[in-house]
Amino acid sequence: MDLYELSCAVEDYVITMRREFHSHPEISFEEKRTTLRIKEELEKAGIPHETVGSGNIVGLIDTGKPGKKLAIRADIDALPMEEYDQTLSYRSQNPGVMHSCGHDGHTAMLLGTAKALTEMTEDLCGKIYLCFQVAEEVGGGAGEIVEYLKSKGGVDCVIGTHLDGGSDAGVIYLPDGPLMAGAELFEIEVKGVGGHGSRPDKAVDPIKPACDILLKIASIPTQYHNPFDTCVVSPCQIHGGSADNIIPESVKIGGNLRFFKYGDSERLMERITLIAENTAKAYGTTATVSHHSSSPLPVINDPKMAALGRKAAEEAGFIFAPPHDPTCGSDNYAEFLAAFPGFYCDTGARCKRPGTSGNHHNPRFDLDETAFRRIVEFFLRFTQNFLSNPGSDQDVQHGR
Repeated sequence: MDLYELSCAVEDYVITMRREFHSHPEISFEEKRTTLRIKEELEKAGIPHETVGSGNIVGLIDTGKPGKKLAIRADIDALPMEEYDQTLSYRSQNPGVMHSCGHDGHTAMLLGTAKALTEMTEDLCGKIYLCFQVAEEVGGGAGEIVEYLKSKGGVDCVIGTHLDGGSDAGVIYLPDGPLMAGAELFEIEVKGVGGHGSRPDKAVDPIKPACDILLKIASIPTQYHNPFDTCVVSPCQIHGGSADNIIPESVKIGGNLRFFKYGDSERLMERITLIAENTAKAYGTTATVSHHSSSPLPVINDPKMAALGRKAAEEAGFIFAPPHDPTCGSDNYAEFLAAFPGFYCDTGARCKRPGTSGNHHNPRFDLDETAFRRIVEFFLRFTQNFLSNPGSDQDVQHGR
């Protein structure tokens, strides 16, 4: 089967679906129309599906033959921001909501891949799970799908991509090991005793220990963390006080962590808590530390699966981006890779239309839609290579 031709056959469909999703963006946990349309399109393709957890949709293509199991993931949520270009034919119709991170493209490409895969089942063995994930932008959805897949006996590989507005169509970055950071958000509340600014001796000032704590935790990467395990500790806000002559009762510090190694989140939070509580105590105040995960794990590619991915990318005609450092951005797709072997990759889709931006989460963000076909072909080639039926007569032409 000619996978290049098969990807061409669904190209217009993918672009049409992407523009529809772009016109009707929905924020995290509000993806009602989006999930309805995904289900409708899966049903048209004859693909059974289930709603999982908070609204995730998981479709299943079962070849009816024993074999390995593959999962392909796409996130589907948009962001709470206004789209700049109101002249665009497929501009957002939902005020204050925009697909400014490429998830509309992710959703459409997985639907196009699903449509094409239904034409390939004779050449394949095993099962393919099509995972449409809600709420990635706020750290939701992924864990629910992972648990669902585990309830089905797990999968042998999971793959996904993120469209990259900063690199050209046809470029891919698919490294071994870390690709993106894990992220943790923290808050420290330092409590003292309020009083008049003229008599600090009759109060217990929380501002000074809060400032001391902020400086100390910012030094964690250089003072307390393994220098060969990169991490970022960023106190990004400090709030306290209401007037020039009032010593406040409390001060709050907020910030985030980024890390690239499993277990580093726990180690960093333990150090922050130790510093905060003991520094506060030295000033006669108390400190309470709380935290929650934005993306609890780093994205770490399995080298074996990444190598298989690069093979499929080469067959589809991709150009490989030069090696570079992992990004400090985060994606809770990491939860899939912590549970199953697989990879995540960046695929270029820089929009060259004047006035657009390749910066994600930017109101001028847009995509080069010519990128989609090649990415669909990449998914098809990986699936064929991973789930090939040894008895089938496969066309292994390279992409054009």
